[in-house]
Amino acid sequence: MTIQAYRPRHAASDSKITEKQGVSSPGSMGIPLSIVVLSIVGSFLPLLDSTVVNVSLDATARSLGGLSDVQWVVTAYLLALAASMPLVSWMTRRFGIRTVFASAVGGFAAGSAMCAFAPTLQILVAGRVVSGLAGGVLAPAATILLVQSVPRERIAKVQALSGSVMLVGPLLGPTIGGLLIEAGGWPAVYWVNLPICGFCLVRALRTIPRNSDHRQQIPLDKLGAVTGSAAAVLLVLAIHLMGVAQGLTQTAALVLAGAVATGMIFVRCELRQRAPMTDLRLLSNRIYRLSASNVFMLGFVLYGPMVVMPLYLQLGRGNSSVTTGLLLSVGGAGVLGSAAVSSRAIKRFGCGATMLFGITLTLVSTAPLLSLRADTSYTLILACLVVRGAGVGMTIVPAMTSAFASIPSSSVPDASPQLNLLQRIGGAISATLVTVAVQHSLQHPNVVPGNAFGTPFAWVLGTSFATLVPAVLLALAERARHREGDLPQSA
Repeated sequence: MTIQAYRPRHAASDSKITEKQGVSSPGSMGIPLSIVVLSIVGSFLPLLDSTVVNVSLDATARSLGGLSDVQWVVTAYLLALAASMPLVSWMTRRFGIRTVFASAVGGFAAGSAMCAFAPTLQILVAGRVVSGLAGGVLAPAATILLVQSVPRERIAKVQALSGSVMLVGPLLGPTIGGLLIEAGGWPAVYWVNLPICGFCLVRALRTIPRNSDHRQQIPLDKLGAVTGSAAAVLLVLAIHLMGVAQGLTQTAALVLAGAVATGMIFVRCELRQRAPMTDLRLLSNRIYRLSASNVFMLGFVLYGPMVVMPLYLQLGRGNSSVTTGLLLSVGGAGVLGSAAVSSRAIKRFGCGATMLFGITLTLVSTAPLLSLRADTSYTLILACLVVRGAGVGMTIVPAMTSAFASIPSSSVPDASPQLNLLQRIGGAISATLVTVAVQHSLQHPNVVPGNAFGTPFAWVLGTSFATLVPAVLLALAERARHREGDLPQSA
């Protein structure tokens, strides 16, 4: 089925639209700092929560059950997140960004409180479901709030700041999680969410103007809602099952087939609906389509090393979770450094060219890690992490900036959940592949654990090479658009 020519949901289709949904205007406030802080914290919260909770699984297992059962604390969260994310576009149009954002924060707080008080594993998992449903709405809603609240010519600068915070979050997670567990046990990793949620809720009600809720009487596309959520959940579940079984089992194949079938129904339904739940016709926009492809592929660059390096530092070198987190956090210096130059590079060279430079940095800094041994110099490891952090920062930020700059503001509610879901699915696939590679390497006879991580990093390097393809295509497409004089400035 071919995708029809893209038409935004509203009449204003000019890619240089600068309406701000009543939040700010380019000539007055410029970048509203309070909205930027609120949206970044809102995006940061579910991301940090997932990395912090991963560190707490061992302590949770000792208190509530076996480690195999406790894995559902993570799995239930991911499945719930995948289920709610496809609904965000319709929710923000039907109820308004102020209401949706505040409700998602409240739901996340309620789920965290359930987890902190949980006397049994079943209640803990139920709390994680509530948190996942809210988190699946909160992350894209925060992005919608951010992109619609700033002048379009400032998107690259704000995305650089937002992207840097998002990338630093997973690096800090292990350290924060370890410190919290030492101070207050596993419930502390959930208690910490409550004051952050309180801050976000109060600031949202005070900061986001009521007139930003431009509600539309849009009926819910029920078939699209069911098939879209089912496809996302089944795909995430299939990836999880393949990771657990270290391969494609019959059960995983059936679940994957169900994901493909429901996904095809969802696409067909959305392309035929006059008021679809999410506008897939955005993909007929070549720049947006290539940017979305890059966002998906960059999930591989971002999440794969987050699996391998902590395992190497803990299993291969015997470091504690806190020490491991502190070592990993060094990569944040590279991320923050790239934030200072990303927007300028995007303005001068374009998003595609900036991405190519960032991917090159990740390749150069990943190559030495193929020879990781039990006695590899920490200086070399930390240098690679810093350079790699800079490279990742200069890939994620241009990809997101290009996607949002290529569409009118009225389409941001559609694009945000699409891009968030693509990145998380790409990350889940990458994490599964790398986890299987680590398990196979550790099971190899006569291999010292510290010497078993070169092969997994070969997988990381290979997937990083694959990201060059959509980045090159995006750079070529941008060059063609510039020659035609049809590509707006991104920064």
